Amino acid sequence: GFVWSPRIPAGNQTAITIDYSTDSIIKANCAADLTISHTNFVIGKVVEVWLVNTSGLTRTITHGISATNSTTNATTFSIPSTSSAYLKFFSIDGDLANTFVTIQHA
Repeated sequence: GFVWSPRIPAGNQTAITIDYSTDSIIKANCAADLTISHTNFVIGKVVEVWLVNTSGLTRTITHGISATNSTTNATTFSIPSTSSAYLKFFSIDGDLANTFVTIQHA
């Protein structure tokens, strides 16, 4: 099997850029609303993101994918206080329009 080393940005984040040419797993904390952007798409690439809301308030996550390409049918979702979310991005054709996201959170 493979062992992937996640990219773990230091501290709490308000923005994350997924670089499909280098990222496979990202683990990040957020204590405020968070926006995810995308760059360097790779055909067929999957990137997993684990988010932890370290604040005592519900936060809005803007995942950067079309509402029709999101399991939440929206470009944003709310993550409850002191909860986590798992996002799995799949770049099918190597561009933003054909990238899909599935979101699970508690």
